[in-house]
Amino acid sequence: MTRIEKNNKLVCMSSTLSLLRLYCVAPDEDAMFNPSIFFYFRFAIISILGSVPMIGSFTHMVHTIMSGEYNRVAGDITYISSYLTSYIAVWAFIIKLNRVAEIHIFLADIETFGKPQDFDRNNNNFNKYSKINYVFVEFMVWTSVSGSNIFQTKNCQEENLKFNLTEVCGLATYTWLPFDIDYSPVKEIYLMFQIFGVHLLYVVCGFMAWQVFEITQHIIIRMRDVKYVMFKALNQKDPLKRKNQLHFAIRYHNALFGLVDRVNEIFGPFMFTHMVVTSIIMGTGIYMFLHSNSLSSMFVFIGWLWGLCMVCFSGQRLQNESSELAVAVYDLPWYDCDQELKKDVLFVLHRCQEFQVLNAEAFGIMDNEMFLGVLKLTYSYITLLGNV
Repeated sequence: MTRIEKNNKLVCMSSTLSLLRLYCVAPDEDAMFNPSIFFYFRFAIISILGSVPMIGSFTHMVHTIMSGEYNRVAGDITYISSYLTSYIAVWAFIIKLNRVAEIHIFLADIETFGKPQDFDRNNNNFNKYSKINYVFVEFMVWTSVSGSNIFQTKNCQEENLKFNLTEVCGLATYTWLPFDIDYSPVKEIYLMFQIFGVHLLYVVCGFMAWQVFEITQHIIIRMRDVKYVMFKALNQKDPLKRKNQLHFAIRYHNALFGLVDRVNEIFGPFMFTHMVVTSIIMGTGIYMFLHSNSLSSMFVFIGWLWGLCMVCFSGQRLQNESSELAVAVYDLPWYDCDQELKKDVLFVLHRCQEFQVLNAEAFGIMDNEMFLGVLKLTYSYITLLGNV
C-alpha cells in the first residue's frame, strides 16, 4: 500500500465510522492511528458488562446437562456461538485499528491516484445505505429481544411446574447462576445487563459484516478506475506519456492488491469464525423456532443470514471484478506498444491471474460457493438436532 499522510480527512464511510464511535468501537478521527489507553480500557469494561448473556447461557447449558434436564440446550448453543463470534469479530477489529485507519485513508485519498468516476455519488450512497443497514440491524435486535423469554413468563412458569424445572422466568435467555437472582430488583437488574449485552454485541457484529461489504464496494470502484486509467494510458499516442501513465496504472493496481491484503488481515478472523459457527447458529436457531416457537432464535437466524449474504456477496463481486480487469487489460491495444511496455503489460496480466478474494483464514474464500456450503451445513445441523 502506498504511503499516505495521516492528516487526510476520512471522507469515506463516514456514517459507519460515526456509528462505530457511538458504540465506542472506534476512537475519534484524530486518534485512529494511536488510540488512547482509556479507549481500550473503556471498551474492555463495556465488553465485560456485555458478556452477561453469554456467561448466563453457558452456565445454564452446563447446569442443565449435568442435572440431566437438557432444557433448551439448542437455544444455549445458539446464543453462546453468536455471542462468542461477535466478541472475536469486535476484538479482532479493535486490536488492528491502525490497519483500519490505513484502509479508510487510502480510500479517501483522491490526490495520489486521483478521484474515481462518480466517487462522490457512490460515497454518498454508501453513507446512506450504512444508515439504512443500521436501522435494519436495530430492528432485528429489538425484535429478537421482544420475541425472547422476557414476555413468556407464564409459559416458563407452567413448564417449571409440569417438568419440575427451576428456570428463572422473565429473562431474555435461560440462565443459571450459583446464587439466587429470582427476586426483585436483582432479576430486573440482571435483565437490563442481558439486554445491554445482546444489543451491543449483535449491533456491533452487524457493523463488522457491513464494513466488509462497504470496503469491498469501494475497492471495486477503484478497480474500475484502474481499468479506465489503463485504457487511457494504452491509447495515448505520445510514447513517453503512454509509458508514464501505464507505470502509474501499475502502481495503482499494486496498491489495490495491498489494500485487499489489509482487509483480509483485519477481517480474516471475523470471517473465519463467521463461517465456522454460522451454520451452527442458523441451524440451532431454526430448530428452536420449529420445536419451541422461539421467535428470538428465528430473528437470530435472519440476522446471521443477512451478515453471511453481505460477506459472501462482497467476496464474489471482488472475484468477478478482478477477473474482468484481466480481460479488460488483455483486450486493450497493448500489442502495439514497444517491447518494454509489452513486458509491463504482461506483468499486469500475470498479477491479474491472482484473483483478489476475501479470505476466511484457512477455512476458504468468501463467495457464492461458500454461501451455499454454509446453507447445506445448516440443513445438516437441523436434521441432526431433529434426530437427537
